[in-house]
Amino acid sequence: MLNGMLFGANTGIAWRDFPKRYGPWQTVYWRYRRWTRTGLGDRILVALQRKLDATGQIV
Repeated sequence: MLNGMLFGANTGIAWRDFPKRYGPWQTVYWRYRRWTRTGLGDRILVALQRKLDATGQIV
């Protein structure tokens, strides 16, 4: 699911044109929408950035 969201963000592809390997486009869309509204997506990215920075993996 997360890969599908990232794929969409990087490519700008229309939701309905998502490759089948990411599952139903509706599921990816609704989860992305919910994560965006609740701020969960931002919290995940911040946590990942902190972890990577603490281990010296962000240059």
